[in-house]
Amino acid sequence: MASLDTVVLTMESEVQTNGNQTRTAEQQFWVDYQNDRLRMERETNQSETITVRNESKTVIYNDAENTVSTYNNTGDVTARVPLDRTIDTSKLSYVGTERIDGERTYRLNVTPANASTMSDSRSVDATLWIDAETHFPRQIHIATDSENFEYETTSRFQNVTVNASIPDDRFTIDIPDDAERPSYESNMESYESLSALRNGTSQTVPEPDLPEDYSFEQARVFDGSDHHSITLQYETANNDTVTISTRGPTAVEYDDVERYDEVDVAGHTAYYTEFEFGGETTAVLTLPRDNATVSIVGDLSKSETIETAESLTDE
Repeated sequence: MASLDTVVLTMESEVQTNGNQTRTAEQQFWVDYQNDRLRMERETNQSETITVRNESKTVIYNDAENTVSTYNNTGDVTARVPLDRTIDTSKLSYVGTERIDGERTYRLNVTPANASTMSDSRSVDATLWIDAETHFPRQIHIATDSENFEYETTSRFQNVTVNASIPDDRFTIDIPDDAERPSYESNMESYESLSALRNGTSQTVPEPDLPEDYSFEQARVFDGSDHHSITLQYETANNDTVTISTRGPTAVEYDDVERYDEVDVAGHTAYYTEFEFGGETTAVLTLPRDNATVSIVGDLSKSETIETAESLTDE
């Protein structure tokens, strides 16, 4: 994977939640690792979207809704490719050989690198099949089981072409003139440094205590007539990310949401859950306060997430 300059492939995925809710998706990828460019066309049983990452911007166009959104890039292109994220953040062990669609593959067990930090009540079973001839992944299966949810996904990689030239126009996108942009974009400002953020907003800027390998990447500030929020993103050299957001009080009754567990954060009641995707665990903590709601989402362990939240309780 590290030797790739480019890759073109189709990924077919089937996701089943709690044994009865099934979603399917087909994604086509054109990835230019050398120039940090990406095109992804995603079709599900609900929508069709085109994502193009080129230079400093990422553009996402939803054909069915005729809407377009633009974002500043963060991290490198591998953060947007599920296959790369899975392999970069997992430990692999050889099991044996197996045929898929008549082709010989190597079967590997996949263990998330942060498995030791997972809750004892949750299990993850993941398997990766590698083409015996090309050594490129053919299929990955991930099953997650916990007290609150069951999640199972199978992804198949087809029509793979590696290290071939990809035309530049593949990384451009023609947006219809009548495409709608979300109303929030006109009220959204992005900042690439903490000093610019503090000088550019009157909102209180969170100052979290994070593990020392995390550094500030960017921030987004929303100032609307009836809604205000600030979101900070931090990253490590290995592309682990954490986002910390503050917004107005929420009307959500988290006590009634089954997947959340109550946790204590410096004497305050917060709500914690975890999600699995592509062999990665994402921690989610929400801390409702009288005048604001704090959310922490990212690649921290449960204890690290709670400690980060505790560092924000005095603000």
